[in-house]
Amino acid sequence: MSDSSDHDVRYSPTGEKINGDGQLEVIRTISRVPGNSNYYEKNGLRTEGDGVDHSAPNKISLSFVLTVTGAAIGLAASQIYPLLYLTVATPIATALGHPELYIWMLTAGILAMGAVAPFVGPLSDLLGRKKIFLFGFVCGILGSIVCAATPNAAGFIAGQVFLGLGAVICELIAIAVIAEVVPTEKRAIWAVVALSAIIPWAPGTLYANYMLDSTWRWIGLALGLWNAIGFAAVLFGYNPPARVNARGLSKREMIKRIDFVGGGLIIAGLLIFLYGLNSGGISHPWKSSHVLVPIILGPCLMIAAGLYEFFLAPYPLFPRRIIHDARPFFCMLAVIFAAGINYIPLVSFWPIETIAIFQSTHAEVGVRCIVIGVCILGGAMVSAVLLGLFKKHVHFVMLGFCIMQTVACACLVLIRPDNIKTAWAPLVFALFGVGGVLVPNQVIITVITPDDLIGSVTALTVGLRAQAQVVGLAIFYNQLINQVTKSTYKYVVPAWLSNVPVTGTTVADITFTMNTLSALPFDTLAREYPSFGLNTAKAMEFVKPACIHAFDDGFKLVWYITIAFGVFACIASACMGSVSKYLDGHVAVRMDEKAVKPPPRSRPESISMA
Repeated sequence: MSDSSDHDVRYSPTGEKINGDGQLEVIRTISRVPGNSNYYEKNGLRTEGDGVDHSAPNKISLSFVLTVTGAAIGLAASQIYPLLYLTVATPIATALGHPELYIWMLTAGILAMGAVAPFVGPLSDLLGRKKIFLFGFVCGILGSIVCAATPNAAGFIAGQVFLGLGAVICELIAIAVIAEVVPTEKRAIWAVVALSAIIPWAPGTLYANYMLDSTWRWIGLALGLWNAIGFAAVLFGYNPPARVNARGLSKREMIKRIDFVGGGLIIAGLLIFLYGLNSGGISHPWKSSHVLVPIILGPCLMIAAGLYEFFLAPYPLFPRRIIHDARPFFCMLAVIFAAGINYIPLVSFWPIETIAIFQSTHAEVGVRCIVIGVCILGGAMVSAVLLGLFKKHVHFVMLGFCIMQTVACACLVLIRPDNIKTAWAPLVFALFGVGGVLVPNQVIITVITPDDLIGSVTALTVGLRAQAQVVGLAIFYNQLINQVTKSTYKYVVPAWLSNVPVTGTTVADITFTMNTLSALPFDTLAREYPSFGLNTAKAMEFVKPACIHAFDDGFKLVWYITIAFGVFACIASACMGSVSKYLDGHVAVRMDEKAVKPPPRSRPESISMA
């Protein structure tokens, strides 16, 4: 914590900081941007020597309020897009006539997020945040329009790509902006303020399913209007100073500092690998060249990108300086990765489970899935408050939430198919735990990152989480499909052949039925497809329980898999260590003061003088 004298700061003619006693303070100064002699930092982490008092907070002006509001709306926009669409993905896929494209409808936006994130952070660190932030809102508006108006599945997938682009940009910039304009010790508390914008959308699954009763296309209108409000707030309220990274650089020099080669290799490797992962066992056999080649080639390209970034790139996307304290840095990344994977079954598969096992209508799905938004948001806000209150015990707070999500996810295995009440306690705690790990971790990691690389480290965490979600979706979806298929042959086929009066039933008929049961309850399907002969007393007595049993086996396997990733997160959080020494009153960006160009220095350290 800074004392009152920190607010009266002067600088000597050579740029050294003069403290309240009139003495020069020793500052270790290191050029943040290679080749840029106009920017210095203290202890390899905090901006110093630019003529601005970084120990004083920003004034609560109209500009500051609009900035925080715009960031909060952007953060909310990035979270509500998947909350609204992912929970009704199977009915949308069925409505568009391509239930087999369900996996791509889910992953298109997440793939876009993971692919673009490595570029967005470094670009915003170098070129400035406002224009990129506004572009993110525009992508969100465009994606909402495309998804709402498209007549086919291909158009919907394209709209999801734009929504994913908008979401990753808005989330990344929102977190970076909040982290920069408030003191480091209060970043977790201000994260709560930003997260409060999601409160009206916490029952998002209820909204989406009520819209589904009319048409799911209304979702696009809601998202488009929300992004438009955020665009206006940022356009008129957010006026940051010029980026310190670009100080003294021409536009041509700034462009040269963008690592297109490394970024291109990362994006290509990720997209190719995830294409193979999502195709395996769904559109192509795992042993086919369509799957094996991408799964092998993708990691090779990513390894090549890492080697290029480390040894050859003059200005890498993620400079080595980004790792200021290696132990907590990598432990936080590990926790974010594991929690990102466990986020997927809770958000994407619980809505399917309510339909396939508990036979919920759209209205009932909306009510039974309210816990998703409410509990994730609640966990994130409670976690952020605890991190602000117990700054010396951040790692214990993280460990507590990791243990909570691991144990609760494991307890979901005990759900009884005939009693949905057995699901509520473990589901609530699992969602609460995931919310308590994801967003607060992304904020805390900025505290141990150099001020000029906050956007880059946020990009790293957002991209890592997005890729974890895609990997998790591929793993869980494949395992669910494989287990349900096995159980279908074991339970459904014999029950169908023995109790359905229709002759000539094919494997395609049963496959279609099982696919549709992920979007419609059995009774509704039986009424809408009478040719299958399922609307009989014997079918209801024997085939319906067999279908529920098949899905129950699949979901139990999904919850068992989450245990491994949860344990990994617990180990990583336990090893993180304390970051309390980095939580002080430093403010990375003063919006109410302009920096001055410090005089050149010929030595790395100033000389202390009495």
